[in-house]
Amino acid sequence: MPLRSASDFPASPDPESLEGTYQECRAALVSANRSRGALKAESDRRGVVIAELRRELVELEGDLADVARTKARLHALNAKLGSVIRELEDTGDAMVGLIDESERQNGFWLVKIFRRLIEQATRWRTVKAKAAALAAEAYKEDGKPDQIDGQP
Repeated sequence: MPLRSASDFPASPDPESLEGTYQECRAALVSANRSRGALKAESDRRGVVIAELRRELVELEGDLADVARTKARLHALNAKLGSVIRELEDTGDAMVGLIDESERQNGFWLVKIFRRLIEQATRWRTVKAKAAALAAEAYKEDGKPDQIDGQP
């Protein structure tokens, strides 16, 4: 039954048609209440869906923030690691240069070159310790490496 407006019904019905008008009004009211109930149920279902979508959005936002923090941390570790690798390369090159120079020298100069070689070896160990510290920093408290987007 289509919804009917209150203006469809007489304001002062004839006494003879009062029973029929009452039945029509009652049927219109029942129909309107059913429609209202259906709309309310649909609105409630939409409310549940909206609440679920909001919850998922908050969860997604948290996940994206975690990924962003992890990526920033990884970028910082990569920058530090690059610095350590450059330092290891420089130290290794200096050691090779000293060894090459020592092959051309003899006597007092050879002792001086070996002292410099020992200094470079000490530097090498220090930089290697930095690299080990960076590797340890890359592991979480549970001993697992950081993962970004499912990749280790």
